[in-house]
Amino acid sequence: MSVDTFYLEYLSELFQTNRNRKNALDMSKYMKGHFHFFGIKSPLRQKIMREWWQGESIKKEYDLKSLISALWKLDEREFQYVALDFGKRFKRLFTPESIPFIRECITTKSWWDTVDTVASHFTGVVVYQYPKIGKVMDKWIDDENMWIRRTAILHQLNFKERTNEDRLFCYCEKRMHESEFFIRKAIGWALRQYSYVDGNAVLQFVKDNKSELSTLSKTEALKALKRKVKI
Repeated sequence: MSVDTFYLEYLSELFQTNRNRKNALDMSKYMKGHFHFFGIKSPLRQKIMREWWQGESIKKEYDLKSLISALWKLDEREFQYVALDFGKRFKRLFTPESIPFIRECITTKSWWDTVDTVASHFTGVVVYQYPKIGKVMDKWIDDENMWIRRTAILHQLNFKERTNEDRLFCYCEKRMHESEFFIRKAIGWALRQYSYVDGNAVLQFVKDNKSELSTLSKTEALKALKRKVKI
């Protein structure tokens, strides 16, 4: 499969045909006005994607990255959502060589709606399949770009029992002094996700750091344990 102008123009035509201006305004407002939208919600977008993509497949890492890159350059946010959908569908194709490309996705048109999927499905799958890439995350947690730091915190969201607990807690300790909302939220989310695996470990971490963790981080971290604990 190759990305050519015809494919992108056809997708654009389908989106234009299904444009909803009221939804577009609401969606843009929800995203703080950062992006333009066609106003197409997820169920319809998925239907349009199936019509657009029927009979096609992706078998090479290069083709996957080319498709995502082409979609990332287009204006309306739905194009990036399509890119994320294909990244999730074919994430097995990502390798350590994808990391610079993934970083570019994180730092371009950055907001939580794309970064969080890239963190857990693109970045996470590479580290999961190639654990040595965890060393890259050890650098990302200190990166000057907030979205890169958020990605480092969130990349293990789907690891479950294979979560590197030491790395998770280390990252949370490193960044728990930040006042940035998206970092505080990420810390709480990552801890909550791990609490399904080892609630006692998360509870102890929160207790040990209760004076340093933000209220937001603590609240998010303990949501799944809220009936069992009081901090």
